[in-house]
Amino acid sequence: MSRAALLLVGLMTTTAAQAADPVRIGTTTILSGPMADRGQSEQYGAQLALNRIDGSGGVLGRPIEAYYADNACDPAIGVPATRRLIEQERVSVVIGALCTPVTHAIMPMIAEAKVPLVIATSAGQDGVGGNEYAFKTIPSEVDVARGLMRWLTSQNVGSIAIVAAADTFPHASAIAMSKAAPDAGIRVTDEETVDKGTNDFGAILDRLKAGTPGQVVTILGSFTAGFFKAYEASGWKVPLTGRIDFLAALAAVSRQFTDSGSLSRMTSMTVF
Repeated sequence: MSRAALLLVGLMTTTAAQAADPVRIGTTTILSGPMADRGQSEQYGAQLALNRIDGSGGVLGRPIEAYYADNACDPAIGVPATRRLIEQERVSVVIGALCTPVTHAIMPMIAEAKVPLVIATSAGQDGVGGNEYAFKTIPSEVDVARGLMRWLTSQNVGSIAIVAAADTFPHASAIAMSKAAPDAGIRVTDEETVDKGTNDFGAILDRLKAGTPGQVVTILGSFTAGFFKAYEASGWKVPLTGRIDFLAALAAVSRQFTDSGSLSRMTSMTVF
């Protein structure tokens, strides 16, 4: 066999071997702690999808290998766990992280390693103006805010006040709301942050009320019950909107209050 033929055979063998190399996909999610059921659902869903892709011939004829890392919804655990996926398992892409604080913590690492992060559920700016290696499969808090403000404009709402928990996810949503409102021609009369340990919602409502907003945008998370109890007690009838946990809100107020129609104009926007 000539040297040229040997070289050709060698190249074909090398190419075939490379084509057979598996595509390594990493998933960082919540597999321990109080929210482990959510992470386990994400793991099962990812594995089902990867199995289907693999069974259909893989990616460009290459099989898929899945690697999972528990982030426990804790940046101190999630950062090294994701680093192991990138540096030790050498994954080509990371799926996750389900938990917003972990997502924010691993974003600098993702950008430095130039490994794409596909986000299913987390707050945080992706794409232009944010992290170029982060991609969301759901609307971001910016998209949600813009959508809500467009709807409020269609309802002839000219002003809003914003009240949000200080936690990462509500805070990111509140910032997006405050930026989207002026772009939609809506004036922001007040912005209130509910810090950990807050129990005087009456004072917060008084400050919100002082600006006479057309509606109040609430993103309250665990503070929903306390706020709605105070809202009923205040006698204020301003419509509420935002990202509201309806079950927590309705459980916090009296049956008489709901039967009177006091919450009949309450609206909420969510993507989950």
